[in-house]
Amino acid sequence: MIYHYTGNPFVDNGIWAICQWTGKKNPDELEIEDIMECVSDIVPIYLTESWRKTLFSVFPNNAVTNPSIKNKEGKLKELFEGLVLQIEPLKEAGNCISCGKRDVKALRTKTEIPLIGSGTLINFFPYGQQGADYCPACTLAVQFSPLVFYACGKLLLIHSNSDKVMRYWAGKAIKDVRRQISANSYSGCFDEGYKNPVNALFHIIEDIIIQYDENWVEENPSINMYHFTNYNQGPDLDIYRVPTPVFRFLACVKEPERFTEWKKIVRRGYFNLDKIKEGDEYKNRGNSVYINLLKGRSIVKYFIDNRNRQVHGDWELLEFYLTEVRNMGGKRLDTLKRVGDSLSEYIKDTENIKRLNQLEMASSFASFRNQLRLIEKDRIKINAQDPLFTLEEFMEDLFPEGNLGWRETQDLLLFRIYENLHNWLVEQDALKSELISSDEEEMILSKEGL
Repeated sequence: MIYHYTGNPFVDNGIWAICQWTGKKNPDELEIEDIMECVSDIVPIYLTESWRKTLFSVFPNNAVTNPSIKNKEGKLKELFEGLVLQIEPLKEAGNCISCGKRDVKALRTKTEIPLIGSGTLINFFPYGQQGADYCPACTLAVQFSPLVFYACGKLLLIHSNSDKVMRYWAGKAIKDVRRQISANSYSGCFDEGYKNPVNALFHIIEDIIIQYDENWVEENPSINMYHFTNYNQGPDLDIYRVPTPVFRFLACVKEPERFTEWKKIVRRGYFNLDKIKEGDEYKNRGNSVYINLLKGRSIVKYFIDNRNRQVHGDWELLEFYLTEVRNMGGKRLDTLKRVGDSLSEYIKDTENIKRLNQLEMASSFASFRNQLRLIEKDRIKINAQDPLFTLEEFMEDLFPEGNLGWRETQDLLLFRIYENLHNWLVEQDALKSELISSDEEEMILSKEGL
């Protein structure tokens, strides 16, 4: 066997690029002939102007990017074929820091392996070596990794422990390279016009989930994204990690009805939404829904349109988000739902819209808690059978973090109220408008003496 997955993002992306280029489903199917086929096909692509510009940020000073090298095609083939000749089968152990299954033949620098430092900066490497310990097979795999990079201002690299995610992603990128060959129009790495890496990451994940029919909820992948440059001056790296529960949630919302509602939720997260005039502007406008998902912050407020007193999605969708992503327990969810239903009944039965306004306008834990107290007093006056909640439910389910998490509880209760009463609230607003119009009409008639 030549290759297995290493956990090294650059090496693994190169392995997937070779697999997709040669039509092999898994690395254990790869033979030396497959790799030589890749060498023959890819060298001419790398020599085109667009790909050469891209490679300046991946392999500085290699045969393609070093202006002093004249016979670029010959030198690049020599590098690739030399590495192929040195490939050994996987062993039980080796000193390669990537695969750990083969021995190193020569030390490597950032000219061949992105983001590992140059040979002159010996303090960068263990024991003051002038390079990093990569075997020929892993070094060669990295040379093919740009085929599955994504152009996003800098370059973007997707890495996952899921074979399905990596296979489908690499397949899409390779398909774009083959499109460039067919059209004889080369543009470098796969580019869909994104410059915002977080938006690009969620676009890629949602596209894979929707396009490929798999049981994604059960896949449980971990996904990391590396947004980087490898220039000699100013190399840069940002790492974004997509928690497995977030992926499972995105997989849950792929059904058409839910996905439509999910996109409405996402839309509410764009910065300066009112200034977005064209569809493509969404690609590069910051989005707090995506950012909060990556940072483990609540996005409950984006499920609610307070201005119009309506919700996006339903309680089932919100409950899945709270269970899967927020790790909220079933008992707490049941309590929140029941209290929200009781508040809905109270508001509708008493027609006390003012109290709803006060719940909406509460800007502190103390004021929100006080509104719940006043509602409970009102319910006692009208002989409500059961209390809104018990002391235990107040402490453990409604406000388990006290002052820290009360906003999320407010949003959840308002979500349930709006879901239950939206149509009724719209009717009340319409009735209020009719009453105002009638009053205005009476004033006009009285002024006219009619």
